Amino acid sequence: MVRWLRRRSLRILMYHRFTTAEDLERQCAHVRAHYVPVSLSQIADARNGGAPLPDRALAVTVDDGYSDFHDIAFPVFARYGIPATVFVVSRFLDGDYWLWGDRVKYCFRHSPLQRVRLEMPDGTVLEYALTDETARARTASDLKERAKRLPSSDCAGLVDSLPAALKVEIPSRPQGEFAPMSWEDARRVVAGGMEVGAHTVTHPILSALGSRQELDSEIAGSRDRIEARLDRPVRHFCYPNGRMRDIGPALDAVRDAGFDTAVTTETGINRADSDLHLLRRIGVETSYREQYFEQCAAAFRV
Repeated sequence: MVRWLRRRSLRILMYHRFTTAEDLERQCAHVRAHYVPVSLSQIADARNGGAPLPDRALAVTVDDGYSDFHDIAFPVFARYGIPATVFVVSRFLDGDYWLWGDRVKYCFRHSPLQRVRLEMPDGTVLEYALTDETARARTASDLKERAKRLPSSDCAGLVDSLPAALKVEIPSRPQGEFAPMSWEDARRVVAGGMEVGAHTVTHPILSALGSRQELDSEIAGSRDRIEARLDRPVRHFCYPNGRMRDIGPALDAVRDAGFDTAVTTETGINRADSDLHLLRRIGVETSYREQYFEQCAAAFRV
């Protein structure tokens, strides 16, 4: 009933990570049975006088550009004819740059300490017990959320201080679960029917940047790097973290950079008059129970 009532609304699913192909297979089979997969370029073209979107239109997006998109998700999406858009952090794909949140996670996971005392940029002192894996994961998540609220330079300084404070040496290149796709991987996914969009150069919170020059460097700079490596236009953008409070003046910078669409992490569906540079999405994971995923895709829970 919800699918029918919202058949003329646009759903955009948002994935981040993939662990097994089997769970994604089940979700893609459901999407194929009940929706009409469309690309972000089809959405933009429909608004600009192209073919109208079909009823039950659904787009799939994936954030960040980890290697598991190429290795696990891409073959499944291609097999089901689902034209997913993967938003990549351009410096991450260069191979020698860690996403800052992963650096935080790595430090807490591998620290030999059982307790740590950290000073925040404003002088606040935080004390964490690192007694087990659960406590370490919870602590990393807490610190990441605190860091997101800091000015960009303070966030960078805090993250840079962690290896010494936690007595951890971070590998020069992200490995294992933290590894990105390569540029060659990105070329393969494009050749296989996927789209590659821009997700900034270094994944900062855009509203925390101090100047328009910094915004342009992150936003237009990521587009330029991807276009140079893939030799094709980059039409779509994804705001890091993606809540309205994280976007701020970046909205104007994205529009000025000429992107056709931009997606947020604000939850919801999109209507015919929705702002193409503030598109809402529905977050999903392959670990979701089957019924819960179906409710999310139907926009039953938004």
